[in-house]
Formats: sequence, structure tokens, C-alpha cells
Amino acid sequence: MAAIIAVAVPALATGGAPAAAPACREADATTKPIRELVLEAATNGSAGRDMVSAVFAGDRARVHALAHRDPALLLTHVPPARYPDFRPDGQWGDLLSIAIIRCDAPMLEALLAASAAPDGAVPGLPLDTAVAAHDLTAMRLLLATGATPDPSGPNARWPLRTAARVADPAAAKLLIAFGARIDRVDGTDSTALQDAVDMDAMRVAEVLVEAGANPWAVGAGGALPAYGIGQPLRLTSPDEEAARMRLEASLRAAGTPWPAPNPGAVKAAIREGRWPPEALATAGATAPPPAVLQALGAPR
Repeated sequence: MAAIIAVAVPALATGGAPAAAPACREADATTKPIRELVLEAATNGSAGRDMVSAVFAGDRARVHALAHRDPALLLTHVPPARYPDFRPDGQWGDLLSIAIIRCDAPMLEALLAASAAPDGAVPGLPLDTAVAAHDLTAMRLLLATGATPDPSGPNARWPLRTAARVADPAAAKLLIAFGARIDRVDGTDSTALQDAVDMDAMRVAEVLVEAGANPWAVGAGGALPAYGIGQPLRLTSPDEEAARMRLEASLRAAGTPWPAPNPGAVKAAIREGRWPPEALATAGATAPPPAVLQALGAPR
């Protein structure tokens, strides 16, 4: 473990106080876990509260001692809210994600060295938190120590979708390099590529398409990523618009029918049982998934 950490994070501080990793962006007051609220909700009783306090204090020696006494304390966490589906304000996280969101790289290293599971107490929460914080150092460390880029199980996170939503192409590349599935879909058959397009994160969309994501895969509401790629951007950065233009040019160069049909036209074609048209099927347009057929009341 020590060798892995040394390779993944060669420049971490070794002192006792928390040190910010160069790429980390500490969360603001509206998203940062609040110690008092976390202590009220954390699992594992008083011992769990002791562990949480040690993480917030940056006390690595205390974390090591508590974990040595009872390794189960490394799974201390705030149980995710089941309904409504959001993290309670100021009251969320497991030990790894708390260290990450506070930009405490030495604490993250200490927890992993103490054998904390890199996937976290909530599947994928630490990696997802690192993506949201644009903390590539933490991402590399978690992935190098065994975190899965595609967590599964109850309340599992989707880090690649988060990379799309926070417009971080470097994070998307790293996740893909470690095996993140680009064809993964949610319950409505929407993809990370569709999220990237919806969020005007065209640099992430470019990464995904170059890795093999299908811009013609129909998803929720008849949406096609290709349609969004064809819409000029007005409110985002020049870099995002440049990526969009490169994507559009690559689709045109491939002889793809252009422009892509809008969601209304796609939904009408699905309802009438004539999707995908032959020309678009050749380009990669997919048959309507069951979730879309059900949502549109179309014949199956």
C-alpha cells in the first residue's frame, strides 16, 4: 500500500496539519460537510463519532489508533438519504469523502494506508467526490488503490456522469483509462454523453465520443447527443464551443445525415414505429430502449 501511495501521490505533505492538494478545490459552505451535523448522523456510535472527529481534526495518529483497535470504524459514514434523493445539507459523507472535500490529502493517504476501502462506505462516493472537486490527485490515488470507476450497489455513484456534469475532461479521461463504461445508462437510458451535451460540457463530450460513445444513441425523451452537438453555444467558454465544432465536423466528415433530428421529431418517429430511419441506423442510431417506449406510450 505504501508503495502504491508513493507512486500515485509523490508530492503529498508528511506533516501533521492538513495540506491542500494542488488540484483540489475545497467545497464552499453550501456543499461542505459540517462536523457537528455529521457527528449527529454518523454510524458506529460513540466510536464512530471519535473517528469522524479525528478526520475533521486532521489527526492521522488518532485515525490510525482507532482503526487498529477496530477496523470496522473505517466504514463510519452518514447513511444516504433515501427520500427525497439528496444529501442532507451539511450532513453527508464517509471518512474518505470528508477528507477529499476538505482537500486533506494526507488524511486521505492515512485512511487508505489504514486499509479503508477505496470505494468507500457508500459505493463510489470518495471517487465521485474527488471528481466533483476536480481533484485528479485524489482520483489517481483512489483508482491506484483499487477504487472501481463504475461502482455498483445501493446508492452507488456514477463518477463518469459527474465528470460530465462538472465539465472536467481530464477526470473523464482518467476514469475511461481505468475502465469506466462509456455505454452505461441510467433508468431512463440516458448516458454520460447526453449529460455532457446537456451541460454544454463539450470537451467532455469530445473525450467520450473519441473513446467510442455513440452520439446517435436515443435516450430519455427522444434525446440524441448528436442533436445537442449541432446547436451553437452562446453562454459557455470558447474552449467548449471549439470542442463542439470539432465534434460536429467529425460527424459531418463521416457522412452522417445532418442536422440531427430534434427530440420532437425523434419522439414522433418512435410513436409511429419508424425509428431509427435507415440512414441514421447506418450512422449508429439505436432502437428505442424500453424505458423510452414506455415513457412515450409507443408500441413495443
